[in-house]
Amino acid sequence: MLTKLKKYYNTHNKWYLTILGIGFVFFVWFIISLIVNSSLFPHPGIVLPDLGGLLSISSTWSAIGGTLLRMIISFAISIVLALILGYFGGRFHGFYKFLNPLVVSLRTLPTAAIIYVLIVLTKPMFALVIIDTLLMFPILYEAVASGVKNIDKAYIDELKVNGGFTSRGIFQVIVPTAWPSIWLGIVQSIGLGMKVSIMSEVLCGSDKVPGLGRLLYHGYYDGNITRVFSVAFIAIVLIGITDVGSYYIKKKQVNK
Repeated sequence: MLTKLKKYYNTHNKWYLTILGIGFVFFVWFIISLIVNSSLFPHPGIVLPDLGGLLSISSTWSAIGGTLLRMIISFAISIVLALILGYFGGRFHGFYKFLNPLVVSLRTLPTAAIIYVLIVLTKPMFALVIIDTLLMFPILYEAVASGVKNIDKAYIDELKVNGGFTSRGIFQVIVPTAWPSIWLGIVQSIGLGMKVSIMSEVLCGSDKVPGLGRLLYHGYYDGNITRVFSVAFIAIVLIGITDVGSYYIKKKQVNK
């Protein structure tokens, strides 16, 4: 009974602290807006009503859906490539060394430059998916390769004895054993993917591709800084939901 009460207290105490933390963020935001005392930094009392109006417009939901859809497509491509290449990178040191220059190059490429080049070479829709894929892939690849590389040698020896590295052995032994590292890469890449996707939409210059980035661009172009804050708030909430979802999925896996 005492253990249950303690567990209940610890669980709800975390929620209270989270709510207090969110309240503190709004408090700091409000204080800064008073110090700045300018329409260029609106306080929550101005932004939140504008946010409510923004969410009542169907085009806003189309923009949210467009950003999320492109990020999901990019993530799907990235994770498939990362699982295949990361497996070989983790298993074979020579392959890892061979692919390393490409991975390092992708991690250090200037995002804005890639966006402009891709927009010239292809349609904005494809350019946005490609840029997201190029930036998420290195993180996922390193996570998979690191996870496979650090698998206990006993598991590897057992696989060799039981018929080698078949698809069944890979998905029943390799992937579950390397999963903590892979999951960390997934969480990191999704957060980055959302930010890059929005930034790419700002730079792409095409209203034919709906997205939160285009709403940000029009807010800035029209001098409507309150709208910029509202769209940024939506993006923060989406990334926050992703992080919370990732946390609870990981927690359930640990408790199994």
